Amino acid sequence: MLEEVTFAIPTYNRNEYLKRLLHSIPASLNANFVISDNGNYVQEETIQIHRDKTEIISSEEVIGMYDNWNKVIGLVKTDWFFIPSDDDLYYSEELYIICDALRKYPNADVIIFGHNVIDENDNILSEWLPDKEEQYLMPKGFYQFKYGVNARFPSILFRTEHVRKMGGIDTSYSFTAGDSLLVQKCLINGNTVFIDKIIGAYRTWPNNFTNQLIASKAWLEKIDRWQDEIALELSKHNIDNNDFELVKDEVYAQNLLNGIHVMKRNNENLFSVVKFVLSNRLPWNATIRTKFHILKSIALK
Repeated sequence: MLEEVTFAIPTYNRNEYLKRLLHSIPASLNANFVISDNGNYVQEETIQIHRDKTEIISSEEVIGMYDNWNKVIGLVKTDWFFIPSDDDLYYSEELYIICDALRKYPNADVIIFGHNVIDENDNILSEWLPDKEEQYLMPKGFYQFKYGVNARFPSILFRTEHVRKMGGIDTSYSFTAGDSLLVQKCLINGNTVFIDKIIGAYRTWPNNFTNQLIASKAWLEKIDRWQDEIALELSKHNIDNNDFELVKDEVYAQNLLNGIHVMKRNNENLFSVVKFVLSNRLPWNATIRTKFHILKSIALK
């Protein structure tokens, strides 16, 4: 059924979660698996369910997150792949939708499904899925994610050759935006299909990278760089981007707002919050709504 699909899994010291992920994918789908074992933690017992269809590369050396993602993408030998994190999950009864999508849209380069967001205890925190099933010829799929990528990697099916043409994930981003940059470049340069079905779950943790770093100048600088690179990608194809400054400031403002929210949850005082805001550029071209929420978030205790 999914002989031309690989689940490419970068992992780092999460055997129990990795085992649950693998067990959430039915063997009857006949999919392929490649695992990049960062730090040489994976146990043989963990991968037994799909052992005959699994290639695993282990390394004692621990490399960066995006480096590990690119490494596992490089192992893919099939036409298509997903790249879930080792703690994500799939809904086994929904994965058969993938077969239908591949048959129905042979000219797609990216197929995007819906996902749930779950916490460390599998509680559903939120969900995202496309409004309807629809195909967009290049570059129109990009406009669905113009202000950011709402989908998450476990729910995005990539054509392998297309991702390699895009150069994979830019590892210089190190902790944010590199994955969104890749997705948006794929949408600008390829045909995109949105399927309004949830196929899996993306896990978040209370003290994840985002919560640790989003309230920082380095994070916001990466956000600006990401938007500048997207503007350059659009200009390569002579795609209208007259509202670039508006989009750039809105994306920046939303990340600034999220940083304020994290600081407030961590009980940072008003002085620290104001200092954070003023130490960064002010997104004057963001929407009135977002600017109002920034001011409101600063003022509220």
